[in-house]
Amino acid sequence: MKQTQGYLLLICIVSAMGGLLFGYDWVVIGGAKIFYEPFFGIENSAVLRGWAMSSALIGCLVGALLSGVWSDKYGRKKMLIIASFLCAFSFRYGNSR
Repeated sequence: MKQTQGYLLLICIVSAMGGLLFGYDWVVIGGAKIFYEPFFGIENSAVLRGWAMSSALIGCLVGALLSGVWSDKYGRKKMLIIASFLCAFSFRYGNSR
């Protein structure tokens, strides 16, 4: 039983790290930074730039941790439908500036 719990913990840690690395890739490496900094007007503040990057990373980590629980509770199909609507909504109304 202990070996199974350790293996499950390892899988959870690897999954959470995947979410964290996805967020890091999206925010820092992927080039999103050059778009959201002028949009929010934070180009001249190192503190606000750091806060924005760390907030996105924490959001990706929390999303990775909660997605499994929500998928088990509500079903994977419903969660994918909700994610697609949120994505479409953000594309439609995200650039309303």
